[in-house]
Amino acid sequence: MRKLTSLRREILEIINNSDAPLNADSIHEMLIGSPNLSSVYRSLAFLEEEGLIRSVSFECETRFYFSRQKEPIHFLHCKKCHKTEPFYESISDSLAESVAEDRDFTITGHVFYFIGICGECKRKIFSDIKEGKI
Repeated sequence: MRKLTSLRREILEIINNSDAPLNADSIHEMLIGSPNLSSVYRSLAFLEEEGLIRSVSFECETRFYFSRQKEPIHFLHCKKCHKTEPFYESISDSLAESVAEDRDFTITGHVFYFIGICGECKRKIFSDIKEGKI
């Protein structure tokens, strides 16, 4: 493995300690000393190349980074506010086994997520409809 600089170590620690996946901007805001945002992106690419973190993008252009230490991890992603909530139930294990067997495929990892609208956004939509804003 190439060198784990202090910035890379700090980013890895932030991601490993987070309960939810984080985007580069939110990671940048948490860093001490406010390094250049492009340095954060380069560090994230390095950490992912080294297999220390993983990333996913939902129905948006933003990539969200999460720890490899907490797998299997699955997500609920709100397409309205982009809040992402992890859950750890192993609902995909039997599906993965079936798909692998049916297709003679060795699965080495997966990212499983549901996209929808969170309760908070749903209540806001209903409130806006009720008040005639929509």
